[in-house]
Amino acid sequence: MSRISKRKLLKALKGELEVPTMSDTMIFDMFKNPPSQEEWLQGYRKWVEQQDLSALPEIEKLIKKNKIKKKKC
Repeated sequence: MSRISKRKLLKALKGELEVPTMSDTMIFDMFKNPPSQEEWLQGYRKWVEQQDLSALPEIEKLIKKNKIKKKKC
């Protein structure tokens, strides 16, 4: 029996599980024609803009807190 996470199991039971849409030929085509550096950077920048940065202030506080602890030692 294969292992599946609880989250995926619940999605599958609800009928919301997304099946990967890329076929083997699409994956091989991707490697045959890799994106140029400019295309990759454009895609990366779009991806960064789409990310949720709501937790960023909390992360910055933790980083500052760890830096202060390191300086005192």
